[in-house]
Amino acid sequence: MKNPSPLSVVILAKNEERTIGRCLGAATQMSDDVVVILDDGSTDRTLSICSQYRVRVVRHPWQGYAATKNYGISLAAYDWILSLDADEVADDSLIKTINNLTPVQGTVYLVNRLTYFGNRPIKWCGWFPEWNRRIFNRRSMMWNQNLVHEQLTATGPVSEIRLSGILHHYSFRDEEDMQHKFDKYARLRATEWISSEKPPSLPKRLLGPAFRFFKTYIIKLGFLEGHTGWTIAKNDYLLKRKELLYYHMFKSENS
Repeated sequence: MKNPSPLSVVILAKNEERTIGRCLGAATQMSDDVVVILDDGSTDRTLSICSQYRVRVVRHPWQGYAATKNYGISLAAYDWILSLDADEVADDSLIKTINNLTPVQGTVYLVNRLTYFGNRPIKWCGWFPEWNRRIFNRRSMMWNQNLVHEQLTATGPVSEIRLSGILHHYSFRDEEDMQHKFDKYARLRATEWISSEKPPSLPKRLLGPAFRFFKTYIIKLGFLEGHTGWTIAKNDYLLKRKELLYYHMFKSENS
């Protein structure tokens, strides 16, 4: 069934040849307006794969996650937006749910994301369930300016509704890929602390990395994932440690 209240799908992409085809295959089942904001630094086959689908591709310089997403939604044909990353693939249940959805003003819709480490779906470590705001009306919501872990913010009160189905998130190819991404996130977090003049608290500086490992591996039952859970918890620890290291490094450079 075609969605009775049309929505646009806005997708951010850079060097996503591994997943962009599956992402678009699902996205084009949910909308006749799919907009791909392709980082102009992308060098792999992402653009040629996009050309195989009925989508609009806009080459655009990277402005940061929130700013680039807001630019993408400004190009959409419809006010209702489904926001995706190029490594996210809606399953059949989620596609059906969205195609039968009649969005209501003052409401934001959440989808449940299942993240993969390699080919393994991770059910523990605090990774699942993971409810994300993804369908919204651009006249009342937009992405905030956080450099990392950007969030949708509303101009007024909104209610939340959770949708059935799964958004598969093929985020990390392997541990090396995770470390590369975490290093980028750590740099962004440190930059955000400095630019906002809100430094990490003393407890976070003293205990943050160790607590993150304990939370991921013990509190969030990461040990149930076996060696993969240990790998994720270890890299969570390293992420928090790098955030602090970069913070002190950048602060020293700016002083």
